[in-house]
Amino acid sequence: MTQDQRKVGAALLEVARHADVPSQALDDDGLIDAIPELTALGETPQDRRWHPEGDVLVHSLWAADLAASHALEYDLDGERRELLVMASLFHDVGKPQTTRRLNGRISSHGHAERGGEIFRATGRRLALPRPLVDAVVAIVETHMAHLSVHGDPSPRAVRRLQHRLAAAGTSLDDWGIVVRCDGEARGPAARPDASVPWRRVAARLQ
Repeated sequence: MTQDQRKVGAALLEVARHADVPSQALDDDGLIDAIPELTALGETPQDRRWHPEGDVLVHSLWAADLAASHALEYDLDGERRELLVMASLFHDVGKPQTTRRLNGRISSHGHAERGGEIFRATGRRLALPRPLVDAVVAIVETHMAHLSVHGDPSPRAVRRLQHRLAAAGTSLDDWGIVVRCDGEARGPAARPDASVPWRRVAARLQ
């Protein structure tokens, strides 16, 4: 790990914690070019049926901006804002390595799981705090969990997800915010908040 990489990591954390518009700050600070995992997102197309907004970088930057706006609206503390912005920014970091074209369509099966592996390595290289990395990895790896069910998930599925997130130092609420930002950052194809059924079942369990 070089001193330059530590500086890049510190600058990234500063953006996640304080920037009103992370996408602009990342561009202004040259971090998109300085972090290969972000650069690769801009080189990765998406199926326009689900992502008419553009490539994976466009989508991810938009999601990060939405997370920052949420943190501002609800006056979240710096550490929680940092987590939400980072998880939203890197939630699709596995897509460059999993995106395939098949029969004229673009898919990225397995990108969530691969994304967790990639972000863990990114965190080590940039000397990001271990608790933050653990929490981001857990959200990245599970941000597609809502697609596994139709309607309300079972109490067992919700508890399993809650336990997995809690073990990594995060929560279903944090997960839900990132899932919502992912769904909204799609332009005309924006989706309703897919975390709602999961949070509804979790509330009943309480």
